[in-house]
Amino acid sequence: MTALERWQAETIDWEDRDNRRFALEYTAPLLAREIGPPSREAAVLSVGCGVGTDVEALAELGWDARGVEPGYRREAWSRRREPGRLHEADGRELPFPDRSFDALTSYGVVEHVGAIGDSVDVEPDYWAQRVRYAHELTRVTRPGGVIVLSTPNKRFPADFFHSPNRFGMRWHSPREAFSVSYGELERLFVREAGCRGIRPLGLSGAFVFRRSGEHLWGRALAPVARGAFRALGWRPLAPLARSPLNPFLIVLVTR
Repeated sequence: MTALERWQAETIDWEDRDNRRFALEYTAPLLAREIGPPSREAAVLSVGCGVGTDVEALAELGWDARGVEPGYRREAWSRRREPGRLHEADGRELPFPDRSFDALTSYGVVEHVGAIGDSVDVEPDYWAQRVRYAHELTRVTRPGGVIVLSTPNKRFPADFFHSPNRFGMRWHSPREAFSVSYGELERLFVREAGCRGIRPLGLSGAFVFRRSGEHLWGRALAPVARGAFRALGWRPLAPLARSPLNPFLIVLVTR
């Protein structure tokens, strides 16, 4: 691969630390509830695994974990103990047979499907590309298995993950093509790909607010956000989790 730009190297260093934390504190408890405790009989795939620390952490716990990633983050794979678990591939064309996995995770990926490079502009056929992505994830998931997805909420006016300066926020229209809503996720995976159902998940434990903590507004809002994220995990508040009041979506799709 070509030499990394400074921001790419910084992203890799950040994700090397935080993706492992997220896997241990959020993904692992979720998978244990949904597909059972760690077992080599249970196969898990991370679509958009980035630097691969999530795959490494889940494999250490006992799952048969694999990951795919098409981008520059593959530069960090040489740091992993079992790089053979990681595959250069795109979520629109996965190199696995049908019904290979009990669970898939794909965090912060769907909004980039059909996007032009690392920008928030999209290709004319972006929706068709997202339908293909949904079909591929569904194809390699076993019946009764689960797909866990995350993305900034299109219906919330601020995007904290795709700011031009990487540490602030990006204001956007709820009609823009780049970001994704709960309704669009439902359309992609239930109506288009034929999955059985979808529901929002709580955000408690998902974020540590390390980047936003570098800003005064981030330090002021973090306690409020933590309380709100815990509340969004309560089943009676599921309508709020799907609404414009929620800045970030994590959903569970049932195959």
